[in-house]
Amino acid sequence: MSTDHDVDRQVRWAVYDALSTTGAAPSRAALDAAADDPAAVAPALQRLHDAHALVLDERNEVAMALPFATQPTEHVVTSGDGRRWWANCAWDALAIPLMLDVDGTITSRWLDDGTAARFEVRGSQVSPRNGLVHFARPAVIWWDDIVET
Repeated sequence: MSTDHDVDRQVRWAVYDALSTTGAAPSRAALDAAADDPAAVAPALQRLHDAHALVLDERNEVAMALPFATQPTEHVVTSGDGRRWWANCAWDALAIPLMLDVDGTITSRWLDDGTAARFEVRGSQVSPRNGLVHFARPAVIWWDDIVET
């Protein structure tokens, strides 16, 4: 018999595997269909949401599995082999190539003037190295509204 921890790990793995390979999160229906016990998926997703391991939307579908966004954003990461992911913010965009161990290009925009921003990630190096990361809200309150943070 699987424990909650086992189910949580399986569901989380399925979400991250789909996002990393396809750029899209599996639907609840797909998660249910792949599960040994479909009734265990909804509680596992809620536990993962409560633990800040992922973010559910109002339909209880995966909205974020940090650093991945499941909906289009202005922060796009494209790998050398053509795969593409959306990031929740510029900071998350930097994490995706490192997390997946791929070279890639990040396109976004500068918040101060709205102009296009483009970065190349090769190995663990980012270029160009100009720019500034500014967090408008203290990290301690990010999860008060992680979608808007």
